[in-house]
Amino acid sequence: MQNYSFKATWRAMTDLPTDHFPLILPDVHKVAAFFILRRLKRLGYSNCRVDSSPKGLVVYAQR
Repeated sequence: MQNYSFKATWRAMTDLPTDHFPLILPDVHKVAAFFILRRLKRLGYSNCRVDSSPKGLVVYAQR
């Protein structure tokens, strides 16, 4: 069973670093993907994608 961190998930949804992609977010729950994609689109990124891996989420985006 995957151990998700509430703190890591909250940080990914509210304060996602956008300085480089792909971005690996360990211990982040899958529910954060919706909020991450919404924030990236609002910031003007395109080709946004979030993949789930056994260790967390992997975020892809382009400017």
